[in-house]
Amino acid sequence: MAYIWIIFYNYCAVQVCILAFFAPFCLIYFYRYRKSGDIKLPVSEHIQRFFMSTEANWLVCIWAALEAVIWFVIPEFLLLLLVFLKVKNKRQLLKYDILGTLIGTITASVVDHFDPHIMISKIPYIQPNMVKQVEVWYTHLGIFGLIFQPLSGIPYKVFTLTANQFHFFLPAFILFAIIVRMSRYYFFYVVFTNLYPLVHRFVYKHYVLLFFIACFIFTIALLRVYAIYGEQYSVSYAFIREFQFFHIPIKT
Repeated sequence: MAYIWIIFYNYCAVQVCILAFFAPFCLIYFYRYRKSGDIKLPVSEHIQRFFMSTEANWLVCIWAALEAVIWFVIPEFLLLLLVFLKVKNKRQLLKYDILGTLIGTITASVVDHFDPHIMISKIPYIQPNMVKQVEVWYTHLGIFGLIFQPLSGIPYKVFTLTANQFHFFLPAFILFAIIVRMSRYYFFYVVFTNLYPLVHRFVYKHYVLLFFIACFIFTIALLRVYAIYGEQYSVSYAFIREFQFFHIPIKT
């Protein structure tokens, strides 16, 4: 019963935070569209139009920027469901995602000059072992330690807020970080694009429900990763400790 309560509590917290993030951009959108007389459109149509608006561009940009510093929801959560909608400017949204990643990475680098460990300790769903693991990857692999970010589950902000102490060349770090992060998005984008003809109509009609379901799945994944890197986790050179198929035999 305790586990159910933990999941429910965290789901509510994540859901409220995401909706609060959306709120100002949606309010600006509806204020603008109220004057045009289109306010009575179906919810699904408004959602589709919202993600073709200027407000959506800046939502994606700010979302990606803050995710590199303090925000705990990955940009892919925001973008991938859009693949199933008739949003004409999907590539433009991706550009704003990259712009946000660029801004966030630079901001994190500036913050890193102070005391990043204190800041990291205040960010939700961050374990001390996540920081230790990233430091091990950076120590032995340098900038290429970033390749572990997409599948390790460790948030991108841990990689950005610990990078400065290793004195990486910032432009090279930013470029490689964007390539690594976009590779994960591109993989899912290709898969989802192939599914588009089959599920577009369903997603369009039930986007709100699917959004809440996606939030629940994301919460479960967030808690799972948080638990993995708890006190019982032993820092190593393994890619993903639960699957020891990828191990880097580096001498200490």
